[in-house]
Amino acid sequence: MKLVIASLFLISILACSAAYADSSPMVMKGSGIGMLNGDSPKMYTASLKITLHNKTTIDSGYVIMSADQSTIVAKMHPDKWQFAYNNDGSFHATGPATSRQDVSYNLVLDGNRLLSSKAGSLWKISAEMSGNNNNYLVEYLASGKDLFASVGSTLIANVTIPNGNSAQSSMGFFVPLNSEVLRGTTITWQNQDNIGHTIQSINDQGTIIPMFNSAILKTGETFSYKFDKPGVYHYYCSIHPWRIGVVTVS
Repeated sequence: MKLVIASLFLISILACSAAYADSSPMVMKGSGIGMLNGDSPKMYTASLKITLHNKTTIDSGYVIMSADQSTIVAKMHPDKWQFAYNNDGSFHATGPATSRQDVSYNLVLDGNRLLSSKAGSLWKISAEMSGNNNNYLVEYLASGKDLFASVGSTLIANVTIPNGNSAQSSMGFFVPLNSEVLRGTTITWQNQDNIGHTIQSINDQGTIIPMFNSAILKTGETFSYKFDKPGVYHYYCSIHPWRIGVVTVS
């Protein structure tokens, strides 16, 4: 009987612990540089903090912009935010924030996870903040414990070849055209077009070099390469050589 009671007690503790772990918030903090966009540009130091429990809801957050004697502290309104966090660690968020002076701002955040490990994750966040007849462009580097990371300590990035972009007049053949990654990142290209394409590394003269070179990728097929050295790498599709992509490794 004592054993049964002890077992039930242990199960209750584990269940409570699991529930508590699931409810633990994810906190993302960052700092960066902002610019007042317009006829009289002005540089700002910037910081932000976002707290969330799931992939679609912000619990709380704020942004701070400082320059000379001017400081903007704007608190987000979570119930009015739209937030979408993807499996690869990228996210898009938009919503309002109000300053201490009761000035309303609208924010748009686009983040990309640069790396993820057991110690935490690092994101690059591009932001646009508009309000009070001003428009600010901000770039952040943010860090935090990523509750939704599934890549362990592996650095990964993806490039897609969209459908219908084989014509010379089409735009956006490689998405993104310039992949900015950290050393040690593995990039995977996926062909989503309905015809074949290749990934061929080239030198400054546009000549194919033996570095990362794929066979013809049919629809849905992928090709991966790990970039271990910093530098700027160019590549193209040998079937459509006017389509050139770039990988920048830091």
